[in-house]
Amino acid sequence: MKVATKKFDEYEYIGFNDIWFTIIGIPVVTLFLSLLFFNDPNDTWFMFAKRIFGGLGFTTMYWLGIRYAMVSLRKRYDGIEHVMKRLIIIALLILLIAPIAGGLLNEIIQYFADLIDYKRIYQGGNANKVLPTYFICFFMIAIYEAIYFYYQLKASIVEREQAKQEQIRSELAGLRNQVNPHFLFNSMNTLMNIVTEDQQLAVNFLKKLSKVYRYVLENREEQIIPLSKELDFIHSYVFLQKERFKGNLEVNVKISDQYLTQRIIPLSLQILFENAIKHNVISRKKPLLIEVFIAHEKLIVRNNLQRKEQVMDSTKVGLENIKTRYRFFTEETVDITEGEQYFSVAIPLLID
Repeated sequence: MKVATKKFDEYEYIGFNDIWFTIIGIPVVTLFLSLLFFNDPNDTWFMFAKRIFGGLGFTTMYWLGIRYAMVSLRKRYDGIEHVMKRLIIIALLILLIAPIAGGLLNEIIQYFADLIDYKRIYQGGNANKVLPTYFICFFMIAIYEAIYFYYQLKASIVEREQAKQEQIRSELAGLRNQVNPHFLFNSMNTLMNIVTEDQQLAVNFLKKLSKVYRYVLENREEQIIPLSKELDFIHSYVFLQKERFKGNLEVNVKISDQYLTQRIIPLSLQILFENAIKHNVISRKKPLLIEVFIAHEKLIVRNNLQRKEQVMDSTKVGLENIKTRYRFFTEETVDITEGEQYFSVAIPLLID
């Protein structure tokens, strides 16, 4: 099982399964180099075959060595943005090591050939020509890097398309979360309860409800927005929820002004608040506290944990949706922590 994982890992950094490419490529490249650099019109077929036999050892060594070096460098410096760094490092390795390695292999083969008087089969000297050595190495780099670049470009396009689809699904889900029958019923029910008691509060309630809908509609196509804008929206959303739960929901937002210009994904706070409200008991004996603050340059949304025994069916947006959308914009992770007393989610702050 470990071996299969390792091979899969290597193919991921190569860009494709190169077993047959290697098996066929080594003799083809050897033949090509023999014709290009070592061909002699006076050679017999037997002499030409000896050169092919000797060249196979050198081509195999360079091929597998370069392949190993490329995989190692890609594991350390992965991504299109590190292409130049990888190429510079591997070019220096080739210039310094390849001729030395070729010379050593030539001496080793020659030594054993002398021991068994095998000169009729092996004819040394291939490693003495530096040009074919560099040709093999840089030809391989060009081929493998071109394939790997295509693989990464294709993966990037797929990832962008997936993120776009997630964005669309999030927009629709955000709209559903606000206009679903439960939300409308709860909002209207709350409004009916307060309209006879406090008409001014009822007017404010309607204004906040209108603001919530307007925000969702105006920002459904935005990919990132200022934190200040999302917080302004969430205040309206919290106002509606507080009136619904009659003081049993507490929200504490402590964000320094220096972070307000940084950006987050729209409706991400709403999704986190919605999850907290949906999955936890909210009552006079067990009030729910949701805190929003900055820690370690991330926006933290934390609530005291008092899970319901039964919850509504999930809209399947939630945390996975947020994590997927953030992967499109940053390498920073969305951190989810659940302890005995608290549940918290840390989302990265983005710079436009």
